[in-house]
Amino acid sequence: MNKDIRTTNILLLRTAAITLLLALVLAWCLTFTKALKLPYFVATFQNYDMLLSAHLDFLMMTMLLLGFYGARIALPLIFQWPMAIGSITNPALFFVGSIMGDIQNPVYLGIVFISISLTTFGYAMAAITILRRSLSAS
Repeated sequence: MNKDIRTTNILLLRTAAITLLLALVLAWCLTFTKALKLPYFVATFQNYDMLLSAHLDFLMMTMLLLGFYGARIALPLIFQWPMAIGSITNPALFFVGSIMGDIQNPVYLGIVFISISLTTFGYAMAAITILRRSLSAS
């Protein structure tokens, strides 16, 4: 395990950059919808609260990814990929909900369940890995 930690967890850093960029785009969508009330955006985003949730979730995922990257503890790709995928799909599902309105479609709800499960697995295993490493270091 002589790999440089910066390249080992590079997937987390790249995903954090993507999620931050998406959060910034959604910040403008929020501004155009709520503050400026531009007709196209008001008509597009039927559920403002879900749009806000998507924006905040992208920001939260960015912080989590940067935190795990900054911990400088190598994480296996089997944990990083679910973290990366979930960090994009969870907020993206809020975004879809903001456009579609109240979604009770079983397919959509199934995708939500899969996304949350995948994200939970990745982040939980990464947290356990870091906790174990911190306990063995003391």
